[in-house]
Amino acid sequence: MISMKLCGVVVLFHPEEDVIENIKTYIGELDRLYIIDNSEESHRDLFTMKKTKYIKNDENMGIGFALNQAAQFANEEGYRYLLTMDQDSRFEAEGLKKMKEEISTGNYEKVAIFTPLHVTNSQSINHAIETDQLVVMTSGNILDLNIFREVGGMKDWFFIDGIDQEYCLNIRKHGYQIKVFDEIHLKHSLGNIGTKRLFGKTISFTNHSAMRRYFIVRNRLYINEMYQHDFPTFCKQELSNSRKEAIKIVLFEKDKWKKIKAIRRAHRDFKHKVTGIPTWLKEVLK
Repeated sequence: MISMKLCGVVVLFHPEEDVIENIKTYIGELDRLYIIDNSEESHRDLFTMKKTKYIKNDENMGIGFALNQAAQFANEEGYRYLLTMDQDSRFEAEGLKKMKEEISTGNYEKVAIFTPLHVTNSQSINHAIETDQLVVMTSGNILDLNIFREVGGMKDWFFIDGIDQEYCLNIRKHGYQIKVFDEIHLKHSLGNIGTKRLFGKTISFTNHSAMRRYFIVRNRLYINEMYQHDFPTFCKQELSNSRKEAIKIVLFEKDKWKKIKAIRRAHRDFKHKVTGIPTWLKEVLK
């Protein structure tokens, strides 16, 4: 039986008030919760709960950097398993407890990621996530930190977007598995999703900012470069998604030319092997 001494991390960036209620749905099953704040301002006064350790980064270093930070803290404090949570995610009743019970009673030595099934903010279950899904979202995952160290952790130079996909492909390439508990649900907000009717069909689009669009496109190009020989179908599909999303931006989204310009910069920066936050984008974010 696997010992489920478990710690967790939630990464903050300008959190809403409901982050506390979200945390309450899983902190009871944790021995320690690392709260890593990438916001400009401090939110230390909000987090007075027992078992929490608040870490304020001096600047936003991205989600991958924060997850690597948490893994390092967990290693130093003797934890093997780390729960990774988004600030806008919450478990359904006793969801994390059930996950721990399942893991503790199974033989999962080759499993690098344990994850629940995600439920979107529209309350519809994302049936694309199945037990044999190649990649899964970061939120709600329990990571085996022994495997995490072996494969080199998260690619923090991605900054945001694609970090979860790259890590999943990386552990798969190393011969490890992902276990999805489809009877355990995690409620997760998908952001500002929009829809339009076109030729009798409902078309959805993400409304991501130009900055997010930059990282999505650039990091997909890096993932394709790293994994196209191991996972060709997935990589081709992701590049196709970038093309389809660019069309949706032109047809439906606001700030379309700003976003198209960001996509062009993403391609140019990929060619020049730019990683992390490029200098030009740092100036925009000031």
